Amino acid sequence: MPRVFDRERIRTLLESDRPWAVYALGDLTPGYSEHCEWFSDSHERAILLVYRAFQTPVLFTLGEQRTVELVLGEVTQEPRLYLSIRPEIVPLIRARYEVEHEKAMWRMVLDPARFRQERAERTVRLGADGVPAIERLYADGRVAGESPDFFSPDMVSRGVFFGIREGDSLVAAAGTHLVAPAEGVAAIGNVYTRRDRRGRGLGGQVTSAVTAELQRMGVRTIALNVAQSNTPAIRAYDRIGFVRYCAFCEGLAVRSS
Repeated sequence: MPRVFDRERIRTLLESDRPWAVYALGDLTPGYSEHCEWFSDSHERAILLVYRAFQTPVLFTLGEQRTVELVLGEVTQEPRLYLSIRPEIVPLIRARYEVEHEKAMWRMVLDPARFRQERAERTVRLGADGVPAIERLYADGRVAGESPDFFSPDMVSRGVFFGIREGDSLVAAAGTHLVAPAEGVAAIGNVYTRRDRRGRGLGGQVTSAVTAELQRMGVRTIALNVAQSNTPAIRAYDRIGFVRYCAFCEGLAVRSS
């Protein structure tokens, strides 16, 4: 099955399920597109993305199980893949890989009619000069394995980040994994509240501030990912106006020996 290079063909396929394809649509823009390899079936009913910006490439798929299976052989030479796939695709991966650290996730998408901006007296916009404070905050969760995944300092200068300070320290922050105004999409991530400040609604406040700024920028599809087991976060996102769109799975695929 062929690789695909035509951006308009790729975009057309991704727009068939825009909320699920938020990250992939963002990856069409410069700064992200250079890391992408796209694959599709001959009838263009499914599309696979291998995103190579990280040490372990990320696999994203869109399409029905039987069609994705036709294309999957193009990418299973990879020794390791980080998965972002719908549940029905997991058996196809398991036939070729051992799947480790599998996590059941929700993709949530903002319903603009339900958006409720939470009080934000203490929230501040964070720029590149705030990266050291953000990294210190995220380090708070390292021992418990709660630090945000896939954070990199350039996300701050390229995206939207807000935080809450107490003295010289950040006690909560939220930001974006990507912002692609040209595609009208953004993915909120890197949400973290210091362990000794939880239960006070701080995570909702900073997430709400990021969401409001993205709306001000005219981004029409705003999404985020959350573990299905993280009930407090799901409730906070629901209060802001996010709704569950679909279940999906994350995990590490390691090629069987």
